[in-house]
Amino acid sequence: MSQENVEVVKRVQVSGVDLVELFKASTPPDPSATGIDVTAFDSEFESEFITRRAFGSMRPSVSRGLLGFAESWRDWLEPWASYYIEAEEFIDAGDEVVSLTRVRARTTRDAVAIEHRPGAVWSLRDGKIVRVRFFLERDEALEAAGLLE
Repeated sequence: MSQENVEVVKRVQVSGVDLVELFKASTPPDPSATGIDVTAFDSEFESEFITRRAFGSMRPSVSRGLLGFAESWRDWLEPWASYYIEAEEFIDAGDEVVSLTRVRARTTRDAVAIEHRPGAVWSLRDGKIVRVRFFLERDEALEAAGLLE
């Protein structure tokens, strides 16, 4: 079922999109406009933003459901004027899939350009996404999925 899990994640991992534009509306984005297959998510879906190395031992922010997911992204994107994301690789890790992305962003204050390569670990059960954990550093995502020693 692992390759099927990769295909599920590919249907929901946005790429070639400025997330600030996508999430700037006061209401959650229309899934049909984003290309995200909302049927891929379990009804008890959870998402976390984990920022350990960048900000010390911060507690992850856990959100529930697609509305919580969208709200967490809005919070994360608050200081950014743009946050352009591109998917680079999907790695099969059994019941999990690691997506590696590249982000080119610009801050709202002083228009500072930033580029980084984050990762996410998507956990699936019965072909549905039950949890996603976003990491600022891709090696943290690989480690969380048991792919990095």
